[in-house]
Amino acid sequence: MINLSTLGLPNNFKDLLPELKSKTLKWETNCYSGTDINNYATISFYESLRSPYGNIILTPGLGTNTDIDPLSKMLIFWALTHRFNIITFNTFLGRFYHKPTLQIAQQNTYHEFVHVLQKCITYTENFCSDINIMIGHSAGATGTIDAMNNLATNDKKTKINSVMLFAPWVSIKWFNSMQKNISAHHPDTRDMIPILNIFNTDKKSTGPEYIPVTPKFFHDMTHNQFRPDLMNKWGTNITIIAGEKDKKTFTKLLAKRFEILQTQPNHDKFSFIVLPNAKHSFLEIYKNNQSVISLIKSQKTKLSKK
Repeated sequence: MINLSTLGLPNNFKDLLPELKSKTLKWETNCYSGTDINNYATISFYESLRSPYGNIILTPGLGTNTDIDPLSKMLIFWALTHRFNIITFNTFLGRFYHKPTLQIAQQNTYHEFVHVLQKCITYTENFCSDINIMIGHSAGATGTIDAMNNLATNDKKTKINSVMLFAPWVSIKWFNSMQKNISAHHPDTRDMIPILNIFNTDKKSTGPEYIPVTPKFFHDMTHNQFRPDLMNKWGTNITIIAGEKDKKTFTKLLAKRFEILQTQPNHDKFSFIVLPNAKHSFLEIYKNNQSVISLIKSQKTKLSKK
């Protein structure tokens, strides 16, 4: 186990985080998709304790939010104590229910998720500074790609100048396996997939919590077309980060798509990194030059020179 002080973090940062967030929260608002479903995300803006270099924008994946996700919690504490503001997009994919229903699942579509993220990105434009680093994980990374592609389709530029994508493009093979496993344990929810809150450590007193989606959510997410031509139009640095031992997103797939991105005119803006021993959740902070914090620092240095 590494000493977190080597990363500029106190070993008890998780205990200190609630007070830090309370002290630095400047505003919070709900941002709606504007579709017929009109689902929403909660955007929160936290201001750095010292004069900030810029903003870090967090988009967590399915079945988690920035209040419970270990990677998000680490990034929030580090950023706020190392001269970065934090902006969080907590969508309906992190809104838990003790009794999930099919009606709720039918509101939680993948395309609705992308629309919400697109609205969030547009809304936060007025709060962006010179350096704006957006970090998406898993479904949050895939949704970010499609939201940014939608903006690029309409030739809309953003003030985001670096996008870090942790484990995007979950594989169809993993989804089929996951659906089969859930159906075996929840035969009464054939049309609904209840995603368990794995970070709820107090299940005995509160009971399990779920985020419900339909199988179509995964179908739409895994079958959405890969558009390197649109990613080329973002005008941002794009870093794709794979976990060496990730079983949900295959490193070979990410490597292949990176090769295709390298054929685009803005090929110098794309990077691909594999974190040794990392799994899909990126729960551990790896003590090497490819750690999450090192990646952020490298982006900050690169952007500062422009």
